[in-house]
Amino acid sequence: MPITNSSHAWVSRGALLSVLLTALLGVVLTACGGTSTPTVTITAKEYTFTMPDTLPAGQVDITLVNRGKEPHQANIARLNNGVTEQKFQTTLKNGPAAVLGLVTLVGGPNTVDPGKSQEVVLNLAQGQYVTLCFLTSSNGKTHVEQGMIKFSKVNGPPSSNQPDAPKSTGDVTLKDFTIAVPSNLKAGAVTWKVTNKGPQSHEMTLLKLASGKSLNDVMAFLNQSSGQPPFADAGGIGALAPNTSAWVKLTLEKGNYVALCFVPDSRSGKPHFAEGMVTQFSIK
Repeated sequence: MPITNSSHAWVSRGALLSVLLTALLGVVLTACGGTSTPTVTITAKEYTFTMPDTLPAGQVDITLVNRGKEPHQANIARLNNGVTEQKFQTTLKNGPAAVLGLVTLVGGPNTVDPGKSQEVVLNLAQGQYVTLCFLTSSNGKTHVEQGMIKFSKVNGPPSSNQPDAPKSTGDVTLKDFTIAVPSNLKAGAVTWKVTNKGPQSHEMTLLKLASGKSLNDVMAFLNQSSGQPPFADAGGIGALAPNTSAWVKLTLEKGNYVALCFVPDSRSGKPHFAEGMVTQFSIK
């Protein structure tokens, strides 16, 4: 056995036993599904993503870090079979909503303000993927239209030894057109399993209300998009296709929040929050 400290010429039986037990524990954890989840960091700036060209298959822990001066998100989507990067880019010229029919949305870290981050856990199948920021700048253009788009690949099927799913501390259910969040929430770290049970794609954007502001103030701002926002972006999870789930990890501070969905209705074109998909809740 190699000695890492040259001042010691031997290892005691107790120390040796401790090393062997630690190694054995690692083998047992691996056999029982204790494999660690691969991690990926996405760094956002105006108007680019810095992230790997290849992502792991299976369960992946993804963190968005906003190093820009504007809010950013990282919606992740798998290109549908037969859809090429060129076709996606050409269709995108007709507007961000035009590409939604070309992809399957798998979630992603939702909107955070500059200097903040958001962590999610997704399941990625083999295929071609694209990461997008659908937010709009003060110039009226979406970040996607300004080049905030990144293609990547997921190679091969997931390994046979997948990590356990994150331990959820609460469930969020998305439907047409409601968001059900856990009740009796307290400040601190949470891991929510988010499931889309509706026939359309849905997201969960979280907003933390400014002191003295209400849901009515949020709706008035969203309808006018002028003046100082009555909220701060608080993360959430990007759009999920119907009948899929993902996990979002949050550190919630005391205060009042709003959860809502900005995905456009495939029939009316209206954002889902305008059709009632908005919920206010409090953290004590």
